[in-house]
Amino acid sequence: MRLSRVLTLSALALGSLCLTAPLAAQSSMFGVNGLGLPGRPLTPSTLATGGSFGLFDGESDLNPAALADLKSVAAGLVVANAWRDWDVPAGTASLRGSRYPLFSIAGPVPRTRLGVGVSAGTYADRDFSLASSDTIQLRGAPVTTHDTLTALGGLSEVRLAIGFASSRRTSLGAAVYWITGSSRMSAHRVFADSTIAPSRQSAELSYQGVGMALGLTHRLSDQLRLAVLVRSDGEAAVRRDGSHVYDVDLPYTFSVGAQARPSRRMTIGVAGSFRTWSGANSDMLEQGGVGAYNTLELAAGAEVARSLGHPSTLPLRFGVRYAELPFPIVAGQRPRELGLSAGTGGRFAQDRAGIDVSAEYAWRSEGSPYKERALTIAFGLSIRPYGPGKR
Repeated sequence: MRLSRVLTLSALALGSLCLTAPLAAQSSMFGVNGLGLPGRPLTPSTLATGGSFGLFDGESDLNPAALADLKSVAAGLVVANAWRDWDVPAGTASLRGSRYPLFSIAGPVPRTRLGVGVSAGTYADRDFSLASSDTIQLRGAPVTTHDTLTALGGLSEVRLAIGFASSRRTSLGAAVYWITGSSRMSAHRVFADSTIAPSRQSAELSYQGVGMALGLTHRLSDQLRLAVLVRSDGEAAVRRDGSHVYDVDLPYTFSVGAQARPSRRMTIGVAGSFRTWSGANSDMLEQGGVGAYNTLELAAGAEVARSLGHPSTLPLRFGVRYAELPFPIVAGQRPRELGLSAGTGGRFAQDRAGIDVSAEYAWRSEGSPYKERALTIAFGLSIRPYGPGKR
């Protein structure tokens, strides 16, 4: 396969080829193909519960209806650091990377039952550097080649959302998403024979799309709340160096969640999401990729307050999460992950600022040949300039 063809296909078919000899990477091996590894633009307090509190968290980039429950304006920034170990047929690799998966500003509108929010988060992460070696026939003689494929970038989403408390028990919400981003691809080939000049080609892939979401939260009782989210991301136009090359269908998302308080100190949550990534399957196959699958994600978690008088001071949060991943390394395989998480946080400056931290250890695999272990630690800083309770 010529390097120009590799770049034209956006490296969709290079995942399994290059992973035969990994050299270095920043992202997951399961983010090489397709659009990358789906992002999780959630606050660390929600990440610590496995994501199970996400549909009720107005500061996360998830359910717009949760904005109606915010009591004060909050601005937040999340930084995530990840350490990964790969096991592939050619050997192992240890990798490290840093991300900024979420920035948000949200809060209530004074003297109304509205909450509004603007946020920017990670939609899909496609940041890697992979290498492989091979022997080809050149002028009738075998020549060893060393190929490196590098991608920097991914997809982001910018959200404008509004939530409305239609009653004391029920809140509704709507959001519009601008899905955008780019991936700067570079392919470099070096020959073992120094008389043959190395070759390098590069291209920039850009993505543009628009999505929308509708959400609801409902309080059945003081101890039990329910949430529902429906989201459509439409399709994204893909351009290479400014020229339109193809369109790719983005998924519908259907999410449900429940949150209960069995005691004054404990809150528990469960959530499930189904995403129709298989809509992109034909688009990926037409471009030479390995396809895409629908995904199911399930999460459960809890938060335990150490002090009833100061519930936001060092609470204990923990959770578990199971997820299917949309873009396989090898056609016909189904990648999956299992994660365990924990975290805590605190407020200071008269509750006008806070720090939250979460840690998740995840096991990802696609059959027996491809395995990955990842530790992700997320730090979140939030500022509430007017303090709690101000509307």
